[in-house]
Amino acid sequence: MPENETVRVALYTQNSENFRSLNQLMWQIPLISMTLTGGLWFGVSRSDSLPLFQVCLLGLAAAGNIGLLIVLYRLRYVMERYLGWLKNFDQGGYVGAPGDGFFTKPYMVRSTFQIMLLLAAITSAILMVATMNTAGWFGDGSGSRAVAFYERQAKDLAENYELVPFDQAHPVLSNELGGKPPKSILDVGAGTGRDVNWMAANGHSVVAIEPAASFRALAAHLHPNASAQWLDDRLPKLEKLTAQRFDWIVMSAVWMHVHPQDRPAALARLKTLLTPTGKIYITLRLGPPDPAREIYPVSVEELRDIGVPLGLKLQEFGEREDLLGRPEVKWRTVVLS
Repeated sequence: MPENETVRVALYTQNSENFRSLNQLMWQIPLISMTLTGGLWFGVSRSDSLPLFQVCLLGLAAAGNIGLLIVLYRLRYVMERYLGWLKNFDQGGYVGAPGDGFFTKPYMVRSTFQIMLLLAAITSAILMVATMNTAGWFGDGSGSRAVAFYERQAKDLAENYELVPFDQAHPVLSNELGGKPPKSILDVGAGTGRDVNWMAANGHSVVAIEPAASFRALAAHLHPNASAQWLDDRLPKLEKLTAQRFDWIVMSAVWMHVHPQDRPAALARLKTLLTPTGKIYITLRLGPPDPAREIYPVSVEELRDIGVPLGLKLQEFGEREDLLGRPEVKWRTVVLS
């Protein structure tokens, strides 16, 4: 065999093998996409308490599918160059399949794969935005992430909250309200309705503020007989309360969720809702901050300084251990009047 012909045969063989390898790789890309996307989506479903982790996984899934789409485009382009070379090498022996129907036209396989990859990327992006929205990342900053956290964790948290009796959680309120004449009470951040149920059962008129719909639904299920008015509202504005005035305003495990910049306005708003002899009951969480739940540092001194210009006198009732057994968290009870 002449030397030139030997070289031509070797080139043909090499290019044919390269084309076959590229073709096999092209068919593997959808499998890579399904494995990547399925694994990341499964990771998202198993981490419902970590929105940042979910967003990162969904972002990686979207970016991965877009990347594979680009790789597929480039891969098919290189394959086309090989096909052109093979056709020119042997016009008589080359087998083409140009097709003229919708399902037989050139690039149909590549286009189908690309559509699948694009849909997977779009779905991941939609889920990522929805997760960010559910986590309160697009909120106005007034407790949006905290509300989103309680929406997600309502059932798990309710099991712990409901195990603690009212008189054990709030001995000061138990002494002030138990067996006493009816009072008008505003419970801000009423949660599962445990405290609302106790106060209503003791003859008091209660308005419950709770921005987390999951908690409101649980309260209706756990305490169906509690005669209270429930409102979807939040600090610092409490816009749905107008002419009502209250003898007691209760804020249990709420003040730490109010941004420090909003606290003067929040306390001023609460004062406008008091009767002339009304009081504000607050439990202060003393412990590490938690950005995911919008938990900010609090102190008795800060609260006292905010209350002085408003004419509010602060009374302390000591520090207590966390009733849920968290060693890093302590609670201090105060009453403003």
